[in-house]
Amino acid sequence: MRKVLPWTAGTWLSLGAIAWAHLCNNIYRTPDRIIVKPEKQVTTIERSDQFRVFVQNNYPTYLRNLRLTARADSPAVSVAVTPASIRQLKAGERSFFTVRVTVRPGTPRGRHALRFSISADNVGFRPVEEASIGALRKAARTGNPSHMVLAAESLVRRRDPMGMKVLTEMARGRDRDSRSRAIRALGKCGDRSHIAFLKGLLQERDGFIRGNVLLALGLLKAEAATFRAFFQDRDDFVRACAVAGLALAGDKSVLPWLRQALQKTRNIYIRIACGWGLAAHADRAGVEALDKAFTSTNEAIKRVMAGDALVDIATRAR
Repeated sequence: MRKVLPWTAGTWLSLGAIAWAHLCNNIYRTPDRIIVKPEKQVTTIERSDQFRVFVQNNYPTYLRNLRLTARADSPAVSVAVTPASIRQLKAGERSFFTVRVTVRPGTPRGRHALRFSISADNVGFRPVEEASIGALRKAARTGNPSHMVLAAESLVRRRDPMGMKVLTEMARGRDRDSRSRAIRALGKCGDRSHIAFLKGLLQERDGFIRGNVLLALGLLKAEAATFRAFFQDRDDFVRACAVAGLALAGDKSVLPWLRQALQKTRNIYIRIACGWGLAAHADRAGVEALDKAFTSTNEAIKRVMAGDALVDIATRAR
């Protein structure tokens, strides 16, 4: 069953001996979940031209048989998109369509709308829709950690206090997986008022929790001293997360350390931390490390951590 994802976008073609199509970088997307982005801002068209339209999957699951449709509002303008479909995109993965625009000879100069829509097969999830606050509050109390974190994240973005309450409760809980998800969610939400709460968790004895706290603080751009205090920690994961957190906060000086650590370690958690810090600065090795970490294991705790990193990197690419 095919579902049309709730995304449409358009641009204007000015047609004539020389025609210009303005391709805005930011409007080709749905909020949060799928990015659609042309490769250049402006293209010049005499009779025909082509350009790539990149698509990036920010759903926390696979998209299958992804199709991009392009239509012009004038019969004088024909638009072809290849390939007909992209068979599969995993979470965080990017691919592209090639769009070719052709103008009939003798077409008078003018402006015409060129609009796009995107669709994919239904793989068991609902397309993005504007859920009500009530629905999100209900989902945040289901007892399913994945549902709770995602719903709470959305509530925090809408400034509903229940979101913060749920995430902080989960971050203080007993289950390692749920705690780490909630901690990273507090970082991804971008609200710096969470910094004080997260710093309180740096006293935890569990290195996995402390490491995830440092990554979350990096996403919130905490001060450098917070991370440097853990550069000599006895726990290898904590140490890697401290350096990666500083990179996430914007410090490029630690990238050589992360590259070296990524080459030396086989620990998937350390690889994710190092890859995250590198990928935040568009380092290809970091992106490849995250992609491999995501696809090389079926362990949920590892896949979710790598998936969180990939979604963060995809968001940065908007």
